[in-house]
Formats: sequence, C-alpha cells, structure tokens
Amino acid sequence: MPKIKENIDQMKEAYQLWGERIHTQKTILQELKAKYRRQAVSSRTISRWIKEFNSASFNESEQDKKYEWRSLTKYEIPWQDGKLANYLNSEYHHQTGTMATGRQVKWLWRAWHASDGANLTPRDDIKRYWTNLIKQANDETEKEQNNTFYYYFNMKRRISEDSNES
Repeated sequence: MPKIKENIDQMKEAYQLWGERIHTQKTILQELKAKYRRQAVSSRTISRWIKEFNSASFNESEQDKKYEWRSLTKYEIPWQDGKLANYLNSEYHHQTGTMATGRQVKWLWRAWHASDGANLTPRDDIKRYWTNLIKQANDETEKEQNNTFYYYFNMKRRISEDSNES
C-alpha cells in the first residue's frame, strides 16, 4: 500500500515555486523555511518532490507558469481569441496586482464567454464584474489545479480519507 503523503500544503507551494522555473531546490527550501519555520520539510523531501514534479505531464505543468501569448494552444484557447486572452491577462494584472498563470487566463477566458463580458456598457458596475469574474476563474483554476496535482502525485486516497473524517 502506498505511503500517504504528509505536508500537502508545503508540497503545493513547492510545486508552484518549481513551476516558475526560477527557483532551485535551495531557494524552495528557503521559502518554505521562511513561512513554516520549524515545520518546514527537509531538503531531502524537496529533492524527492522535485523528482515527482519532473514526472508530471509537461502540458499540465506549463499551465501553472505565468501566462504567455505564444502558449495559447497549451491553454486550449483558440488563436482567434489571442487578443482577448491578452486583454484578460492585462485586466487580471490590473485588478489583482499579480501576474496570471496560463491556467488562470484559460478560466478567465471560459468565464468571459459564459458571462455577459462582451456586452458590458460604461454604466455597468465594471469593478464588481471583474471581481466576480476573477473570483470565478480563480476558483475553477484551483479546482483544476488540485485535481491535476492530486492525480499526478498520487494523493487521491488521502483526499477521500480526509473527507470521510468530516
């Protein structure tokens, strides 16, 4: 029977840092130690996690990097909507102060098409619209990212056990 993973929150953070491709094992450890202090995982654990991260599907891990226009196909956004995707990315940055990932832009694009985004008028409450759209996209992004994360790193069993304890 496979061992149940511990420190899932730290593993998710390590995965996000690793996905940025600017962090090394050492810098990931430093970031985790700064946040978790004595509860931070060891360098050896991070090394093992990185081996697992490297085994994940390239297309999946690419979606968790910062949005890039040239990667529209990876985000399942048609090239015809490239201008819209760039606009959504720009608006995300304007509204949140952070750069969007490809996965976030993908869900913004989907939420945009499912909403009345294309029909906004100057009289509409644009700030509230964007707040709701970004929240919806971030919620869907997190669900999809968690499903992918749990699938690739074999955590289904832990999730079902946690939900049974509730």
